[in-house]
Amino acid sequence: MKLKGFGFLLTVWVLLFSSATYAFADPSPTPSTTPDFQTMMNQYKVDLDQYRFLLKNRDQQRIQINRIFMIAVDSANREARMSMRLAKTASEKTDVIAKQKNAVTTASDARDIAIAALGALPTPPKKPFIQAEMTPTNKMKPQKPSPISTRKSRN
Repeated sequence: MKLKGFGFLLTVWVLLFSSATYAFADPSPTPSTTPDFQTMMNQYKVDLDQYRFLLKNRDQQRIQINRIFMIAVDSANREARMSMRLAKTASEKTDVIAKQKNAVTTASDARDIAIAALGALPTPPKKPFIQAEMTPTNKMKPQKPSPISTRKSRN
């Protein structure tokens, strides 16, 4: 009985003094050198808005370039149809088709040059993430007890 009382006192004494060390911690922690997650998220949102603006602007320019291309192709096709009605010989018809193909090729080349002049697509911003402390691996997981008894039976 006396031994139980001594063990109880020892446990209380250890718990009392082990928790007392936490009470004397520095009340104002030093700021970390890494930017906090909220600041990184705010910067990410600004970068994402800028990225979306650049993409929208690029898409509008590309749409305009394709519109000009389609107008040129439609014009070449319309002119070819009108000329085909007036063409009587096979050589005249061949010339009309060659002019049409030449006009479409020229419009296509102009479109490709204009799209290449837009430059490369802007790079999307990288979303910040919180690094985990340490993820447990399979080796660190506790083993489940086996449902089979390990005691030897007395037969």
